[in-house]
Amino acid sequence: KEQGRLDAVVASAFSTPPALDDAAFRDDFWKQGLEMWDACHGVGLRGAYALLLSAAPSLVETAEKTDARPLVVLVSSFGGQAYTFNVAYGVGKAATDRLAGDAAVQL
Repeated sequence: KEQGRLDAVVASAFSTPPALDDAAFRDDFWKQGLEMWDACHGVGLRGAYALLLSAAPSLVETAEKTDARPLVVLVSSFGGQAYTFNVAYGVGKAATDRLAGDAAVQL
């Protein structure tokens, strides 16, 4: 901010889902309810999108004013590529991967 540019942003937030330490974390999705969905998407995925919304204008401005290409890092997991833990977790990580790819097209 002191230099009038934004060179990089990183989204790496994660909310610990309910029942992380017991077998219910790996239970069938219909037994987990919306609590698990909200825990897996409400912080990480939503936070990454909110970061991009607020940072994009400054990232674009930096790219236009300098020779630098700003860096956006959205931390995901292998769970976005293959089944890991539960349905809500995997969908959230796959969505984060997709968000990164789609945002890259526009940025």
